Amino acid sequence: MKMAGPREAIQHMIIRKNYGATHFIIGRDMAGTKSTIDGEDFYGPYDAQETGKKHEAELGMKVTHYENMVYVGPEEGYVEESVAKKNGQKVVKLSGTEFRRRLRAGEEIPEWFAFKSVVDILRKAGDSAFC
Repeated sequence: MKMAGPREAIQHMIIRKNYGATHFIIGRDMAGTKSTIDGEDFYGPYDAQETGKKHEAELGMKVTHYENMVYVGPEEGYVEESVAKKNGQKVVKLSGTEFRRRLRAGEEIPEWFAFKSVVDILRKAGDSAFC
């Protein structure tokens, strides 16, 4: 990844199209990055999705809707963020940054976030797993 946000989403759409894909999922904050000056997100969380939808006809690809999923507890597990908000449910979050910090520090990773077997493999691989 080049962390180029919306432009990178378009590049990935073109690559997948060249391999025969007709649909493409663009997740929340695809290829996003933070500012080195103030630490704020450089792109909006849905900028890549909006750019992909804007160019889908031109590229001959369909951007598939994919809303951010959030964890609301063991009974319901994961639901779409808008559903949790509508129902007034408390959302439990663990950012990618916090996940990597916990991995490196050997701290607990909740089972709702990642399978223990996956965490074990990532810890064994160390930082090379994130290159």
